[in-house]
Amino acid sequence: YLNEQQKTALKYVSELATIISAGCITRNILVQKMGSKISGALIGRITSSLRKMYQQKRKEVKEHNESIENGSKTQRVSQNQIRKYILKGESDNPKLAELYKSSPQIKELLSVCQDFGDMINGNTYDKDIRKWIEKAKATRNMALTNFAYGIEKDWEAVQAAIDIPFSNGLLEGTVNKIKALKRQMYNRAGSKLLRAKILYSQ
Repeated sequence: YLNEQQKTALKYVSELATIISAGCITRNILVQKMGSKISGALIGRITSSLRKMYQQKRKEVKEHNESIENGSKTQRVSQNQIRKYILKGESDNPKLAELYKSSPQIKELLSVCQDFGDMINGNTYDKDIRKWIEKAKATRNMALTNFAYGIEKDWEAVQAAIDIPFSNGLLEGTVNKIKALKRQMYNRAGSKLLRAKILYSQ
């Protein structure tokens, strides 16, 4: 035997469960959603267990997401750490060390990158850029392969940069400086002021 309140509760319990599953778990919102179909006191009674269970599930999900986020923060590897590892072959990040041990492809890639750095810095006796280009192509790494093909198009200039200790960096910097001053003074002053700024600017 069901009384009138139990009959009303049974009639609307599935509708209330649908509203709660959509994220509405407070009593006031449920009363507003149901309108005049059912009283607020009865809504509070028949949804008490559902609301408690839903709140517990939300709490568990939140804690799980926070644990994942905290774990990803501790294991995250920055670009500077990766760059340092590629150029110097050393890092204090345990994740990078683990990747290096577990992946032969990463070992090969780092070895090729470090060989290139040694050639540019003059830290190796084998300075033939053509051998390095072939080695880089064999890695099957798209970024490194494209870089090797770009060097191959002008390998003589790169080889000269490796073999010859001189650099035109100072000249290039001076030219860029003059161009910047020229653009700043375009249609503003004559050649005398431009000459003075070039000669006396720091």
